[in-house]
Amino acid sequence: MYLEHTIKSVVGQNYPNLEYFILDGGSTDNSVKIIKKYARRYPQIIKWRSHPDTGQIAALNEGLTRARGKIIAYLNSDDYYLDRSLFNAANHFLTHPKTHWAYGNCKVTSGQLQWSFIYKKLWPVDRIPQLLYLLNPINQPAVFLSKTLTEKVGKFNAKYHYAFDYDYWLRCCKFIAPTYMPQCLAVFRIHQSAKSTQGFSKQFDEELVILRRQQVSAAWQNLHRFHNLGIKFVYFLLKK
Repeated sequence: MYLEHTIKSVVGQNYPNLEYFILDGGSTDNSVKIIKKYARRYPQIIKWRSHPDTGQIAALNEGLTRARGKIIAYLNSDDYYLDRSLFNAANHFLTHPKTHWAYGNCKVTSGQLQWSFIYKKLWPVDRIPQLLYLLNPINQPAVFLSKTLTEKVGKFNAKYHYAFDYDYWLRCCKFIAPTYMPQCLAVFRIHQSAKSTQGFSKQFDEELVILRRQQVSAAWQNLHRFHNLGIKFVYFLLKK
């Protein structure tokens, strides 16, 4: 439903030396038709495939393996970049040469959830990375990683269905803290069929599993649990 908008937000950046992998899991709707349309229009940029795979993590790990650029990002088929996002991210890496991963701000299409994206900005995990033990304030569509770092961190963990990016951020922090980009770079789309909408509570549960498996202290786990309860309470209160 939103795929074409997502693709246009990437190729419409007119960013030089862009390598764009569209990895489709064998869609039976009109996704392949849309992909082919833009692959013909941008043959030097878009590389694509469509066949059944084991899911989102398989596609992400394939992209990590195939990517040749110095900076890597991934975008789900319902989210999209804002104008000049790729230029802003590249300029950040250029002007902050010690950066190996960076995150910016996101907008959200749901007015009910605006508060949560504003709340995330209050947590300076770039300066205090341990705050990631308490919550995940990093918006995935606005994250950019160096190829060097992804080679050290490795692949996304297919054990996780909802919080695999949180697991990856924690693993990245074992090597280096992120840096923060103050620009708004992407839009997180909320809709009824989105994984984040359907698995809101499951994502929080999975985050606790990740903390336990990464041997984060019980104190941090308890703080994370209580914080999640507070977020759930506010979320369901505002939904009424």
